[in-house]
Amino acid sequence: MSLLNVFRREAFWFLDMIKGSPIKNHLNEIAGIVGNPESSESLEKRNQNLTLLLEHAISTTNFYKEYKGLKSLQDFPVINKNIILDNYERFKSDVFVKSKLTKVSSSGSTGIPFKIYQNGNKRLRNTADVLYFSESAGTILGNRLYFFKLWDFKNRKNKWVSKMQNIHAHSVMDADSGSLKKLVSLIEKDNQPKNILGYPSFFEELCQFLDGQTTKPNFKNVSSIISFAEKLKNSEKSRMVNYFGVPVFERYSNQENGILAQQTFISPEQYVLNWGSYHFEFLQLDNDLPARNGELGRVVVTDFFNYAMPMIRYDTGDLAVYEVNEEGTVYLTSIEGRRIDQIFDIQGNPISSHFLYLILEFGAIRQFQFVQKGEKEYLVKLNAKKQQVNEEKISSYCKSRLGTNAHISFEYVDEIPLLASGKRKKIVNEHKKS
Repeated sequence: MSLLNVFRREAFWFLDMIKGSPIKNHLNEIAGIVGNPESSESLEKRNQNLTLLLEHAISTTNFYKEYKGLKSLQDFPVINKNIILDNYERFKSDVFVKSKLTKVSSSGSTGIPFKIYQNGNKRLRNTADVLYFSESAGTILGNRLYFFKLWDFKNRKNKWVSKMQNIHAHSVMDADSGSLKKLVSLIEKDNQPKNILGYPSFFEELCQFLDGQTTKPNFKNVSSIISFAEKLKNSEKSRMVNYFGVPVFERYSNQENGILAQQTFISPEQYVLNWGSYHFEFLQLDNDLPARNGELGRVVVTDFFNYAMPMIRYDTGDLAVYEVNEEGTVYLTSIEGRRIDQIFDIQGNPISSHFLYLILEFGAIRQFQFVQKGEKEYLVKLNAKKQQVNEEKISSYCKSRLGTNAHISFEYVDEIPLLASGKRKKIVNEHKKS
């Protein structure tokens, strides 16, 4: 155990204590609710948080003032990014006009620049969410964090802050062999307990680099690995476990809200929903009626703690499948990603994109991107050598899911480009954007 890491942890909680323990109080509430969301105490607290939010939104924002008198959450409209952008100033609470707020920005795979303002208590709640869900995956506060994401001029940490927080920030743009060699060497030489957080696409790059080495690396004292922002393939999860020796858990989050769900040691295959900070609804694809248990639905959230710009029944643009356990708790079994990247078979039926990851089994393929170009037209972009790919098997496999009359074409590229966010999009729909 590193005494310096213990000091960091104790210093964090000491600073929180002298401020009145806001993070600790949030953390205790989150743990109580997420651990047993259907208990009478949890339901009471969830309803209280929802009621307070609705009352605040109705009384302090121009957008929600017209909904005064509504008693049920379901009476409020479902909103999305476009509705917020079209009514941007009307979503702002007049209570926080002169307050110092935090601006969070997101464009991501939607391509729509989107900025949301968050009040101080919302930021504290997000910090507590991170602590709770990180701990549930084995992360220990104060230990070294290897953080793999897009680090640019907007969010780059200076060396002093990184050292104080014990964070090694590695940009996913630095994925050439030289950069990866230095990173692997650094992790190997680091004997202190460590946690890893990053994009799945970078994990893929890292594992491909390690596959090409003559000896297996000796990574020591890795406590946890969490992926976020993209779908993690089972094959990449297995490769990370092979190299680092610990389970890999997937986190579902977004910039505008925070952590929505995550896999944990207790629930390694299902996603535990963050009922402590949000109310969740899963609605049908083409209307605002509830999706059925086991059916693909739109993820709609109500953020309990952003009072600066209340987000009530916010359609995240993501699709997911939920189930209900014996205790009546709703959890996620599958997260399909952005709705605009949903693909359809030749009959126009939405289908899960998960089957596409088996394309990698039909040749020496480094990267792929699947593009729906038309009603029956599909393009498979491959970073591979044509002679090392079995196009016939890929085509036959895709047609078994999309329809026998699907037209599958191939394009060979040197690289699947990264988005501005540093993520690599594997599924693209250029035909039907619903």
